[in-house]
Amino acid sequence: MDRKLEISERFDVNDIRKIREYNAERFLNMPRSEIVAETKAGAEKVLKLLEAQKADV
Repeated sequence: MDRKLEISERFDVNDIRKIREYNAERFLNMPRSEIVAETKAGAEKVLKLLEAQKADV
């Protein structure tokens, strides 16, 4: 897939819809195990960012 996901600075409901459509398109022909692995990797990055912010407070 060559389409780039563009999110507005407002990050509103339309942006969430765009993300869902983008991911649905990306995951269409992907094996379930690969989808799960990618999702876990992304979640791990977010958790690390949250922990870093928590440590700064």
